Amino acid sequence: MFLQEGQMGMNSPATGSRQTTVGMSDSLTERIITTVAEADGQSVDELEPLYNAINTEALESLFASRADGSSRPDGKISFQYAGYWVTVSSDGAVEIETDDR
Repeated sequence: MFLQEGQMGMNSPATGSRQTTVGMSDSLTERIITTVAEADGQSVDELEPLYNAINTEALESLFASRADGSSRPDGKISFQYAGYWVTVSSDGAVEIETDDR
C-alpha cells in the first residue's frame, strides 16, 4: 500500500508493517520519527534519538536532490530503530516492520 503525498498509512495487523509517504516538506528524519511514534502510540519526544541508530546527516544526504535539482536514482536503505526495521526509499516512502522477523 503506497499512499499519495501528504497521507499516512495504517498499521497492518497481519504483517506488523506500516508504510507511509508524507509531504515532501518534512525532513526524512522527521518522517521516520513520526511514523515510528504513531505506530507505537507514543509522542516523538518519548523515542530514543534517531542518531543513535543511524547517521541522520548521511541519511538525509543520501536521498537529497542532486545539486542540479534532479532526484536521485531508485534506492532503499534499511536499519533498525526503536524495535522496528525502517526502510527508506529514494521516492520518500518510509516503511516500518516490527523487529520480530
